[in-house]
Amino acid sequence: MIGELGQLLTWALGAAGLFVGLLAGRLLGRAQGRREGRREAERDALEDMHERMERGRAAVAEGRAGGDDPAERLRRNDGAW
Repeated sequence: MIGELGQLLTWALGAAGLFVGLLAGRLLGRAQGRREGRREAERDALEDMHERMERGRAAVAEGRAGGDDPAERLRRNDGAW
C-alpha cells in the first residue's frame, strides 16, 4: 500500500512540477516580450524624432537659400501670423 501511495505521490509531484514549469515559462516569456516591445517602440520613436529633425533642418536650409535676408523673411512672414 505504501509503495502505491509513494508512486501516486511521485506522479502528483511530477505533474505539479510540470504545471509550475509551464506557468513560469509563460510568465517569463510574456515579460520578455513586453521588454522587447518597449525597446522597439523607443527605437521607433527615436528614429521618427531624428527624421522629423532632419526634415525641419532641410526646410530651414531651403528657406534660407531663397536669397532673402532675415529681415525680409520676417517682414514677409509677419502678415502670416
